Amino acid sequence: MIALLAVTTTLVGCIPKIEVAAPKQPITINMNVKVDHEITIKADPDVERLIKQRQSEKTPEKMQAPGQTKIQSAN
Repeated sequence: MIALLAVTTTLVGCIPKIEVAAPKQPITINMNVKVDHEITIKADPDVERLIKQRQSEKTPEKMQAPGQTKIQSAN
Protein backbone atom coordinates (compact mmCIF):
# COMPACT_ATOMS: atom_id res chain seq x y z
CA MET A 1 0.00 0.00 0.00
CA ILE A 2 2.81 2.41 0.88
CA ALA A 3 4.56 1.44 -2.34
CA LEU A 4 1.41 2.25 -4.33
CA LEU A 5 1.17 5.64 -2.59
CA ALA A 6 4.84 6.36 -3.35
CA VAL A 7 4.41 5.43 -7.04
CA THR A 8 1.30 7.60 -7.52
CA THR A 9 2.95 10.54 -5.75
CA THR A 10 5.96 10.22 -8.02
CA LEU A 11 3.80 10.01 -11.15
CA VAL A 12 1.71 13.03 -10.15
CA GLY A 13 4.87 15.06 -9.65
CA CYS A 14 6.08 14.15 -13.16
CA ILE A 15 3.01 15.41 -15.07
CA PRO A 16 4.11 18.24 -17.36
CA LYS A 17 2.34 21.56 -16.99
CA ILE A 18 1.41 23.36 -20.23
CA GLU A 19 0.57 27.04 -20.07
CA VAL A 20 -0.71 29.14 -22.96
CA ALA A 21 -0.35 32.90 -22.64
CA ALA A 22 -0.60 35.83 -25.05
CA PRO A 23 2.68 37.58 -25.85
CA LYS A 24 3.36 40.96 -24.27
CA GLN A 25 4.49 42.45 -27.61
CA PRO A 26 2.30 42.34 -30.74
CA ILE A 27 3.33 39.91 -33.45
CA THR A 28 4.71 41.74 -36.49
CA ILE A 29 4.88 40.09 -39.91
CA ASN A 30 6.80 41.98 -42.59
CA MET A 31 5.84 40.91 -46.11
CA ASN A 32 6.98 42.24 -49.46
CA VAL A 33 3.98 41.69 -51.69
CA LYS A 34 3.44 42.91 -55.23
CA VAL A 35 -0.19 43.05 -56.30
CA ASP A 36 -0.81 43.18 -60.03
CA HIS A 37 -4.33 43.10 -61.41
CA GLU A 38 -6.24 43.69 -64.59
CA ILE A 39 -9.83 44.89 -64.81
CA THR A 40 -12.01 43.90 -67.74
CA ILE A 41 -15.36 45.58 -68.32
CA LYS A 42 -17.97 44.11 -70.64
CA ALA A 43 -20.59 46.40 -72.12
CA ASP A 44 -23.70 45.87 -74.19
CA PRO A 45 -23.17 46.21 -77.97
CA ASP A 46 -25.32 49.37 -77.97
CA VAL A 47 -23.12 50.97 -75.33
CA GLU A 48 -19.93 49.99 -77.20
CA ARG A 49 -21.34 51.55 -80.39
CA LEU A 50 -22.19 54.76 -78.50
CA ILE A 51 -18.69 54.95 -76.98
CA LYS A 52 -17.05 54.48 -80.40
CA GLN A 53 -19.35 57.13 -81.89
CA ARG A 54 -18.50 59.64 -79.16
CA GLN A 55 -14.77 58.95 -79.52
CA SER A 56 -14.94 59.54 -83.28
CA GLU A 57 -16.73 62.85 -82.62
CA LYS A 58 -13.82 64.07 -80.48
CA THR A 59 -11.80 65.54 -83.30
CA PRO A 60 -9.35 68.40 -82.63
CA GLU A 61 -11.76 70.90 -84.24
CA LYS A 62 -14.57 69.98 -81.85
CA MET A 63 -12.28 69.95 -78.81
CA GLN A 64 -11.30 73.62 -79.14
CA ALA A 65 -12.32 76.03 -76.44
CA PRO A 66 -15.01 78.60 -77.33
CA GLY A 67 -13.55 81.68 -78.97
CA GLN A 68 -10.46 79.95 -80.36
CA THR A 69 -9.81 80.13 -84.07
CA LYS A 70 -9.34 76.98 -86.07
CA ILE A 71 -5.77 76.39 -87.26
CA GLN A 72 -5.60 74.68 -90.61
CA SER A 73 -2.63 72.63 -91.63
CA ALA A 74 -0.92 73.04 -95.00
CA ASN A 75 -1.35 69.36 -95.93
